[in-house]
Amino acid sequence: MENNAIFGLLFIVIGGIFSGTFSTPFKFNKKWQWENNWLVWSFIALLFAPWIVAFFTIPHLTEVYGSESSNLMLVILFGLIWGVGAILFGKGIDYLGISLSIPIMLGLINTVGTLMPIIVKDPNYLLTSSGIKIMIGIAVIIVGIVLFSVAGSKKNKKSDSDKKNVQKSLFVKGLVICILAGVFGPMINFAFVFGEPIQAKAIVLGASPIFATNAIWSIVLSAGFTINLLYCIFLLKRTGSWKNYKNSSVSYWLFAILAGVIWYLSVMFYGMGCNFMGNLGASVGWATMQTVAIIAGNVAGLMTGEWKGANQSAMKFMYAGLFFLVIGVFIIAM
Repeated sequence: MENNAIFGLLFIVIGGIFSGTFSTPFKFNKKWQWENNWLVWSFIALLFAPWIVAFFTIPHLTEVYGSESSNLMLVILFGLIWGVGAILFGKGIDYLGISLSIPIMLGLINTVGTLMPIIVKDPNYLLTSSGIKIMIGIAVIIVGIVLFSVAGSKKNKKSDSDKKNVQKSLFVKGLVICILAGVFGPMINFAFVFGEPIQAKAIVLGASPIFATNAIWSIVLSAGFTINLLYCIFLLKRTGSWKNYKNSSVSYWLFAILAGVIWYLSVMFYGMGCNFMGNLGASVGWATMQTVAIIAGNVAGLMTGEWKGANQSAMKFMYAGLFFLVIGVFIIAM
């Protein structure tokens, strides 16, 4: 059991690294608009990869779904809500960059994703010592989010007056988007928790317990895909950015595809890790993955120059925010 937990933790850490860095390839597609990247990403991450993996790892897939229709509808509902969160997540990165948006969004995603399933299933748990510990961790995470927000505000104060006003407006808009993404984003973990009967049925019909979550991902991500597809098509028509696809080199497509593959692997490794860890997976695993993702995203942002030229005060608030986020998640995961 101990070895399984170690393997599970390793898979979750890998998933967190992928989750925090998946959008890095977008930085190389400088001539594409957000919707150009996100549409390709959506096809790969939310449609092609989940169904290909489910087809090869879940025997009798249609029978699994046919026997769990009520749970299937619940997973689809969570997937549709999460689809809105996925759009906001992508826009948050576009507005604030990786190193600022990822900690804010994943900090909130971790908070909501850890707390809400408890409230829905057993609110009395919050009155226990473990529940109080979770709430303390959440309070620390909120402090970290506030510090990151201050860091982002200070980062934009080094330019002239007109440019500064524009940047401040974009920062506020980006911050609101990141907060909403943090509220809707955990719906994918809700689908994982409430889709447990689908996993159980897949195992009964011959699926390996390690890969059983793939039966959930294919459904929840496909539901999210429909939301992302419609929004991207809307933006492509409104901005006329369809033409960017015609004049692009193969590398643009490859970078967007790579981002989709990396993101899906983050979800797949998370599911595998949770199954290795057993009952600890959905709580400790979720908190651990978000922590690693925050650190990985921040490192990726620093390496790609997102904080280049930021004043010393902004950097201090950024590092302080990162410290509180990591401590908060560590408290929850203990």
